[in-house]
Amino acid sequence: MKTCFKCGQSKPLNEFYAHPRCRQGTLNKCKECTKIDVGLHYQKQMQDPAWIAKERERQRIKERARRAAGKQTPAKSKSKNAWRKRNPHKSRAQIRVGHAVRKGALLRQPCEVCGSASVQAHHDDYTRPLDVRWLCVKHHAEHHVKMRLLELGVAA
Repeated sequence: MKTCFKCGQSKPLNEFYAHPRCRQGTLNKCKECTKIDVGLHYQKQMQDPAWIAKERERQRIKERARRAAGKQTPAKSKSKNAWRKRNPHKSRAQIRVGHAVRKGALLRQPCEVCGSASVQAHHDDYTRPLDVRWLCVKHHAEHHVKMRLLELGVAA
């Protein structure tokens, strides 16, 4: 048994996270109190736009490394379907662009920034689905990062 210094309750050792540098090999705060503290810290961090921007970049780096190692994202189709349900107007606009390109009503142009022929359609306004800008993968991603940072109020 061990007493949590936060809540003052005596609990069995398996109710404390392991920590090799602490006495008895566990933290002095129980798992429940630790979870509460971590949640509060996360909520505080989510108020800081600079922290959010750094966290997004950290996640992008982790994802790049995971892909480079050849690991696949589990249930990619589930996340795509969830995105489509959350953003039906965006999904419809993307489908309309695809149909227009296949029919020849909309022609792919080179990337606006670098002139690359391998491009993606970017919508500035989803209410006008065939009004697109053509950007290569690199510049399309950079544009979205820049827009997110502006949205958060962090200098891009």
